[in-house]
Amino acid sequence: MTTGPRLTYRQLPPSMLAATFVLVALAGCGGNANPLHAVRSAATNTLSLTAQSTLTLTGARLFGGTPGTIVGRAEFSFPKGLGYQALQVPALGRRAAGTAYLVFLPQQLWSKPVVNSALPEGHLWISAKFTDSRSAGSTTPSLALALESMNPQLLLEEIATGAVAASSSGHRVVNHVPFTEYVVSVDLAQALAAAGKTGAFRAAMQQELSALRAGRGTDAGSLVRIVAGVDGTGRLAQLQASLPGSKLGTIQIGLWKFGSTIPLSLPLASETADLASLPRSHGASTARWVFTGE
Repeated sequence: MTTGPRLTYRQLPPSMLAATFVLVALAGCGGNANPLHAVRSAATNTLSLTAQSTLTLTGARLFGGTPGTIVGRAEFSFPKGLGYQALQVPALGRRAAGTAYLVFLPQQLWSKPVVNSALPEGHLWISAKFTDSRSAGSTTPSLALALESMNPQLLLEEIATGAVAASSSGHRVVNHVPFTEYVVSVDLAQALAAAGKTGAFRAAMQQELSALRAGRGTDAGSLVRIVAGVDGTGRLAQLQASLPGSKLGTIQIGLWKFGSTIPLSLPLASETADLASLPRSHGASTARWVFTGE
């Protein structure tokens, strides 16, 4: 009896198996034929979640001194517009390095600067409110832009409501998580129109748009560039941008641990000084002063 050739089965090397799994995962997050739809849907999806985040600022000029790398950690409940962040502020002159703490709500922002000696006695926090449209013409928009530029929700909102073009720039793996990277063009004017009439996000977008046009001239338009990474479940897991007027250099944000519980815990009113009520003798209400306290 004649028999055919026998089939031989060989086990794939671990490296090839790992590559296969990555390709399968990437097929789920990068196979969309419409990059703009993919990235806007991912932003909208992420805005319905909670997440923890990492922050890296490269080339920041806001804090004075030689631009370097500054890091922070945070957690956010995007549906509530709630966030808590700790930022490592570098030393400058006689001021030692320290940690500034930030708290985010849609209509109010808090900052606990590294040094509180310039605040009224017993006060640890500075607060700014954005409850009416007139705040856009006050001293607080630059504060909104500096703080909200570190909040991933600003970039998520801009993509979800203002993205007008996107292209895939390849696939990456960060901390064992594969994702598809997109270069996104955001129309700030369009995002601003969807931001409502009040709030810190609106104030931040207004300042960003003003800085963009001031730097490029009146014919600059309103487009900014954001690099976004979409993971295999359709969430934005990586964000990178250099926002006009923020003085924060390149902002890199990683999102992870989605779905974690984030309770509401605000600074005590008795320990908080309203930025609008602080005498000018306590220092100009600049974004840098709000972080450093001096």
